[in-house]
Amino acid sequence: VARLAMLPIDQVEPDPDQPRKDVGDIEDLKASILEHGIIQPCIVSVVAEDRYRLIAGERRYTAAKAAGLKTIPCVVRTVEEHRKLEIQIIENIHRKELNPVEEAHAYQRLIVEFSLSQRQLAARLGKSPASINETLRILTLPEDMMESVRTSERLTRSVLLEIAKEEDPDTQRQLLTQALHGQLTVKTLRQPRSTDHDSPPSSSTSIKLPDATITIRFHSAEHSQDSIRDALTDALASLTPTP
Repeated sequence: VARLAMLPIDQVEPDPDQPRKDVGDIEDLKASILEHGIIQPCIVSVVAEDRYRLIAGERRYTAAKAAGLKTIPCVVRTVEEHRKLEIQIIENIHRKELNPVEEAHAYQRLIVEFSLSQRQLAARLGKSPASINETLRILTLPEDMMESVRTSERLTRSVLLEIAKEEDPDTQRQLLTQALHGQLTVKTLRQPRSTDHDSPPSSSTSIKLPDATITIRFHSAEHSQDSIRDALTDALASLTPTP
């Protein structure tokens, strides 16, 4: 049973177990609420007389408080504990409000707390089993870098999922460091890489001529016009003269 009500905002509290840990920047949402009000009600459950806990809509609630609203529109529902977590995850996923790390932890919570298989979880969330498995691989990333990954604005979901496919923790850490500095794209990650993790970085350049293309591969991560010129000079000098 559910009912729509305007609730005093000081009677509503956030859920400490909410899958989303960071509400992000709310300034635009706050401005929208000041101009138009809250268009989509929050979802809450009753925890005591005149006390309610958020199930979904934490960003709207936070922005409404920041905007100085005294009441907020809410759908009051009676929800079982496992259904509450599902609703929170589905709401956040559909509104794209979970970052990949939060989403992976939320999936793991559902699997562990309610003894679900990945296939069962996929069916409940309307996703493919492959998508669930791919997201859960994020949890294999180095724990000491997880907070940086979670809060990074540079690291896209697609890049993170590609890095999570790596099995070697040192390689994951190296790629994450590059990605956090904006030095990696999905395209470069999907290119075949050497299996020798101790090999030095390399770079290459190509020179297109009317009848040929000359490619030079350097044994370092960077090269300059002078190093290109020197490499061509050395290559010419090493050629055996044709009779």
